[in-house]
Amino acid sequence: MTLDDLKADLSERLGHRVTDLFTREGEPANAITDLYCASPAGFGGKLSTRRGKQFVWELWLEDEEHWNFQAKPLLD
Repeated sequence: MTLDDLKADLSERLGHRVTDLFTREGEPANAITDLYCASPAGFGGKLSTRRGKQFVWELWLEDEEHWNFQAKPLLD
């Protein structure tokens, strides 16, 4: 999976086009590994959308078959 693949997947899950992905610390993600967290296993960070909205997000594998997704808007 590439960052572009992940952006497309997150866009579909969120219902808004994701334009940028950032690490949990807010640094631009350069590779998918920048967004991986071993414990709990999954991916996460911050993202921005085409509409200028920003979210904190998490994507984790629940039962080795289904991915769960959660996103919360960042307050300005």
